[in-house]
Amino acid sequence: MSAEPGKLREILIVQQNDPSLRRRWFQSDYFDLFTWQDLSGMFVKFQLCYDVDLDERALVWDGKGGFYHDGVDHGGTMAPILVPGGKLDSGTVVPRFVREAADIPAEVRDFVLAKIREHLIESHMKKMGRKRVRRERWQQRKPGPKAAREN
Repeated sequence: MSAEPGKLREILIVQQNDPSLRRRWFQSDYFDLFTWQDLSGMFVKFQLCYDVDLDERALVWDGKGGFYHDGVDHGGTMAPILVPGGKLDSGTVVPRFVREAADIPAEVRDFVLAKIREHLIESHMKKMGRKRVRRERWQQRKPGPKAAREN
């Protein structure tokens, strides 16, 4: 069965290394999505590789370890490995994933999208850093009536 260009399709013959997990693989010209589900169907891990032909990167989520975003080093004769780096290009990846994942099972698509959004929120919160801006004494405002009422 030939895949429609620009759409993820499931690769049905996937090597299963762990009998307690079901590994699935969805592929398009831009994405490779690998998911792992336990015997009850709960997702335990996924790896969304994107821009696979030009500058492959991956967003990985593991239920035990959280998120990891990286590039892929194809090395010379060695197998490709994940290397740290960069931020998720959400302006390109998210809309393209939504479009290309339209025909894959909804539970897979919705789970991955929810996790991408969770990763983006976590990344934003880390970037935000502190909750308050440090001011020198001369820059500080005197508490107004609102601040006095809250105390």
